[in-house]
Amino acid sequence: MYHLYYSAGSCSMAIHIVLREMGLDFDLIDTSLSAGKNRSAEFLALNPRGQVPVLVEDGQPIREGGAILVYLLDKHQSALLPREGFARAQALQALMWGNATMHPAYSRYFWLSRNVQDEAQRQALLTAAANNIQSLWDDADQQLAKTAFLAGDTLTMGDILMAVIANWSTSLIQPIQFGEHVKRVIRQVISRPAYQKALSVESVEYKVAA
Repeated sequence: MYHLYYSAGSCSMAIHIVLREMGLDFDLIDTSLSAGKNRSAEFLALNPRGQVPVLVEDGQPIREGGAILVYLLDKHQSALLPREGFARAQALQALMWGNATMHPAYSRYFWLSRNVQDEAQRQALLTAAANNIQSLWDDADQQLAKTAFLAGDTLTMGDILMAVIANWSTSLIQPIQFGEHVKRVIRQVISRPAYQKALSVESVEYKVAA
């Protein structure tokens, strides 16, 4: 059995969804960031950085969302990550775009929101960070104007992670304008039973109008 340490609605939701997509046996351990549960001694023993997600299998923790997703999708041979060739490279590119480009862009925004005290400086920095996030969504829409999904004709893990991250946008000081192609993919992804179940279990409302 897998044990997933998660915080509702965070990037850990992507792993929660994938565990359900593949019908795997797992349990969830609420490690709410807002409630400070990620600072407990138990969790810090698994991840001294106090970050979710952490997946534990047979007593062994795996950290970093991208690593966890690749491990699970490879081990259980999911179509969400092709096994080889250019299709795999494209799927990994889409996943890493979400994990290493889009996610950090939001993280920078939220860090600035919490840590910049001067209000004028704070607003200027948040506006710049939000504009950068908008540019990334514009790039995604341009790609999705050419392909059905981020990695081509088939839904892959990158599309699921993209939908998870999109739902963070309602916390920004200015609304993100999602293109029609991005919204098309988000609609397809969030309608999947595994996604809907994860939203329900984590008590997360999907707020992006898609």
